[in-house]
Amino acid sequence: MAPSARAHRLNEYLQATTLELAPNHLTLHLRLTPGTDVAAQVLAGLDANHDGIFSPTEQHAYAARVQHDLALTLDGRPTPLHLIEAAFPPPRQLTAGLGDIGLTFEAPVPASRTPHHLTLLNQHQPALAAYLVNCLLPRQPGLRVLRQARSFTQARYELTFATASAAPAGTDGNLSLHRADQLAVMRAYFGHGLGHILTGYDHLLFLAALVLGAASLWELVKVISAFTLAHALTLTLAAYQLVQVPEALVEILIAGSIVAVALQNIFWPSAASRGSRLAVAFGFGLVHGLGFASGLLTLLHQLPHEVLLLALLGFSLGLEAGQQLVMLPVFGLRQVLSLPMRSASQPAISFTGLLRLGSMVIAGAGVFYFCRAVAAMV
Repeated sequence: MAPSARAHRLNEYLQATTLELAPNHLTLHLRLTPGTDVAAQVLAGLDANHDGIFSPTEQHAYAARVQHDLALTLDGRPTPLHLIEAAFPPPRQLTAGLGDIGLTFEAPVPASRTPHHLTLLNQHQPALAAYLVNCLLPRQPGLRVLRQARSFTQARYELTFATASAAPAGTDGNLSLHRADQLAVMRAYFGHGLGHILTGYDHLLFLAALVLGAASLWELVKVISAFTLAHALTLTLAAYQLVQVPEALVEILIAGSIVAVALQNIFWPSAASRGSRLAVAFGFGLVHGLGFASGLLTLLHQLPHEVLLLALLGFSLGLEAGQQLVMLPVFGLRQVLSLPMRSASQPAISFTGLLRLGSMVIAGAGVFYFCRAVAAMV
């Protein structure tokens, strides 16, 4: 049994980096936001004397540590970063997962008629970190971003840009950046959505219960379509802050949805192939969408509004891909196991018993998560 029902990104140290280009220098803006589950670890490294106050000395020491963990190379040569601004919120805001540590660094960029190639490696708190990095559209004439590349975790970032005043004929650097950023944002949030569903034990249990209750592939398609439509609806509404529900309540409802669907499989298996299962999948899908939003909203923190829709689309596609990776193998195994049992002398009893046993295990896990969620709320 998984140690926690939480699939939401409260256990990550979000580190969002924005690069801003100028003719003779570049600026790195870092916003560091610890989730509530890891805030204590971050605070322990910041508040050295444990007096509940971030003194100027402690702030300077932490900024120096972050600076040490950033490796910037320009055209193959290590380039030093210089701290020009630092802002630290009160400790209580960091503990609540709301405060941002803001650090701004600058680095020189020599004049050149040929493009520059930059590599940024962020190695700060890798065991806790969720990295995001992007470059702002240059606004000054002659500055053009030619290419961006990121590792899957975005701990490593590469940028090719030009500072020359003359642009190559037939090119539009800003348009290329716009298209590259669109794909980069979608790829990054696709990965977050995929990881969110594959590590979301509560969501996976609910999907497994739906699969066990589907007698045919067509029934499964209808049920999952209702679930997907519902969670996409509330995920979108929550991302645009049109719907807000306390996270503790969402956790309880998600755990309750696992128990409800598993019990329906056990005591009312025929209902799983009728319209009532569609209504159940849609209704609880609305709740799971709010759970997905809890993970997404943490990642969207400080993300520019103009790329919100792209991030939402990439995250949703990642969720859908993760659902398919789970449901199709489970349904295939269900069908394979049913073949020898259907040819046995008492196929209905043995196969139905197996399905009920699986649903009982899921229901038990759901009850466990329900009790944990209630205890956490109390």
